[in-house]
Amino acid sequence: MITSEVRDGSLEVTAMVPGVSESGGTCTLTLEESQRSVSVSGNEGKEVTYCGLMSIPVPDGEDAAFTVSYTSANLRAQSSITTIETAP
Repeated sequence: MITSEVRDGSLEVTAMVPGVSESGGTCTLTLEESQRSVSVSGNEGKEVTYCGLMSIPVPDGEDAAFTVSYTSANLRAQSSITTIETAP
């Protein structure tokens, strides 16, 4: 489950990994076109792992396609490609 918005020239994304509750994994936001990425640590919740705010600059006026992945000792998961419009 992913929430995303473009704010002040940056794509801001948070995510949750349902059905997995653990700390110590890594959440990574990757822009598809440039393959630039940013990572944060996952945090354990009740039957979910939370990926906190990940923020990465995006060009104005272009659609930003991205994926979010989660990797830990026990699991590897990746979202489908999501596209969000940026304001010109």
